[in-house]
Amino acid sequence: MQQVRETQSVCPECLKPVPARVVEDAGAAWLRKSCPEHGESQCLLSGHPWYYLGLDRYYFSVMPRAHPQRDYMVRMTERCNLQCPICLAAAGSSDTKDYDLDVLWRFLDNEKGRVKIDLLSAEPTLREDLFDVIREIKRRGHIVALHTNGIKLASPSYVRELKEAGLDEVHLQLDGFDDDAYMRIRGARLTRLKQRVLENLEAADLATDLVMVIMPDTNEDEIPKVLEYARQHTFVRELFFLGTRALGFFKDSKDLLMPDQVIGLVDERTDGLCAREDVFRFQKLYFGLLSVLGVRKCLYVQHYLLMRDGDGWLPARDLLHWRAVEAVLDDLPAAKGWRRPLWGLRLAWALASSPRLWHYLPDFLGMALHLKLGWNLGGLPRRVLLLGYITACDPLNVDFAVTENCGKGELSMDVGCHASSAIANIERERRWAGK
Repeated sequence: MQQVRETQSVCPECLKPVPARVVEDAGAAWLRKSCPEHGESQCLLSGHPWYYLGLDRYYFSVMPRAHPQRDYMVRMTERCNLQCPICLAAAGSSDTKDYDLDVLWRFLDNEKGRVKIDLLSAEPTLREDLFDVIREIKRRGHIVALHTNGIKLASPSYVRELKEAGLDEVHLQLDGFDDDAYMRIRGARLTRLKQRVLENLEAADLATDLVMVIMPDTNEDEIPKVLEYARQHTFVRELFFLGTRALGFFKDSKDLLMPDQVIGLVDERTDGLCAREDVFRFQKLYFGLLSVLGVRKCLYVQHYLLMRDGDGWLPARDLLHWRAVEAVLDDLPAAKGWRRPLWGLRLAWALASSPRLWHYLPDFLGMALHLKLGWNLGGLPRRVLLLGYITACDPLNVDFAVTENCGKGELSMDVGCHASSAIANIERERRWAGK
C-alpha cells in the first residue's frame, strides 16, 4: 500500500468528520477513513491508479486553495413533477419553502463582478415566477442557467418564453432514448417527451448541456446514441456523464459510479474515441489553464474535448502536439510568481506548434475567454462539444481537500449559503438524517 496524501472526510454512518487517506492498494486508488465509533470504510476512486493518482498529484501541485467562487446553484424549490428513484434532492420529502428571492437579490448585491446562477432542484420550472427571476438576473448582468427534467419544456411556447426572458443555457436530463432505462432511472417512460423537448430547444437555438445519468446495467448502450445526437445538433455544446451517488433517495451502493468508472464506460462504448489516456492529457491541460486563469474546479469533475468535423469527430488527441504541450504542463508546479506569465507564453507556443490547431484557433480562444469571464454555453463555438465526467459529493466520496475548490457553490433555504456545494450536500444529509 502507498499513501498519497492525508485529508478529511465524513463517516458514512454517523456523518461526523473523520480523518481520511488517499491510498494506492491492490491495483486501485481508494479514499479510506476511520471512525472511532463505526470503524473503517472506503470508497473506490479509480481502478486505474496511474490515472487517478497522476491527476491527484498534478491538481494539488497547481491549484491554489482556493480560488473565489463565481458559480452558484440556487435550490429554487423542493417540489418536482417526477418521482425519480435516483433523486439526489429527495424531491417532495421536505417541507422546505421555495427559495426566498429577496435573499438571492441581497446575495447578488454583495457580489463584485459577474457570477453564474444555476437555477435547479428539485424542478425549478414549477416556480410560476421563473421568467421574472431569469429577467432580473440578466438585468443585473449575470449568467443564468436552468437545470431541468424538461417536462414543461415540451411546450414550444414555454421554451420561447425562456429564451425571450434571457436564459443563457439549459442543462437537460437526458438518459438516452430507451423507455426501459427511463423506467428504472426516472420511474416514467419519457423518450417521446424528451425528443419533443430537444426539438423545441433546437428551434429556439437555446444552448444546451445534456446531462446523462449512467446507471450500471441500464443505459450504457445509450452512450453512443446520445453522443451521435450531440454531433448532429450544434445547439448541444456540452454532454455530461453523471454517475449515480448516495444522496437523497438513492443509497444503492452497488450502482454508485465515480467519474473514473464512467470514463471507462464511455471509452468502451465509443471504441476509443474518448480513450482514458487522452482524457488524462486533456485534463492536465484543463487544470493548468484553470490554475493560471484563477478559476475554481473540482478534482472530481473531469473533461474531454471533441470538435465537430464534417460528418465525424476531431478528438483533442488529434488536435494538438501533445508531447510539446505535456512538457510545458509538467513545468507548471515550479512556475511561481513572475514565472507564471512566462509559463503561459510557453504553453501558447506549444499549443501553436500544432498546424491543425490554427484552423480551430478562434474556437480555442473563445473557450479560454469563457473560462475566465464565466462559462456561458451560449457563447461557445458551435463546433465545440465539451464532455464532462462528473459526480456529486456524498458521505462516501467526499474529500474535504477536494471540496476547497468545488466548482459550484449553493444557495438554499435549508442549509444556507455555501461556497462549496459538496459541503452543502453533506449538511443536507445530516439534516435529513437528524444528525
